Amino acid sequence: MAMMIDGPSVDHVRYVADHIRPKDAEEFLAVSFASNRAELADTLVARYGAHHEAYCFSDDDGTPVAVGAMVEGRPNVITLMFFATEQFCRLALPIARFTKRNLFPNYVEAGVHRIECISIAGYEQAHKWIRLCGMKEEGVFRGFGKNGETFHQFAWVADDVR
Repeated sequence: MAMMIDGPSVDHVRYVADHIRPKDAEEFLAVSFASNRAELADTLVARYGAHHEAYCFSDDDGTPVAVGAMVEGRPNVITLMFFATEQFCRLALPIARFTKRNLFPNYVEAGVHRIECISIAGYEQAHKWIRLCGMKEEGVFRGFGKNGETFHQFAWVADDVR
């Protein structure tokens, strides 16, 4: 299956946010001020609909499938964020390849020495995909979510950091 990659658009982010996988919704709700899926969708659209480092992934017929973003929260440290529809399984491998072979190297070339992400405990499908992108699990954060949910921290770290 072919994949299309575009910059952010409110319509694409809205579609994916409105059709978000249940486990993605659970994960994002645990670390968001949103109290339900509708509020979460609005939050995701507001945050990523025009984010300069967001990427919109569609299948070959143009149907939105996923949204990813690279967010620099600290100098030279990037947080990977991702949410998708149930159709993600059809594009999971090509998106992981693009992320590992294109996105990450561009950031590393610009001076990034750490790329990290968190994922809710028990979301093995996401954890497997994160590992496909070249990230390794670093630890478990108990009580990280707003209702005490446990999260796992994953990261890629440059070999030459102290």
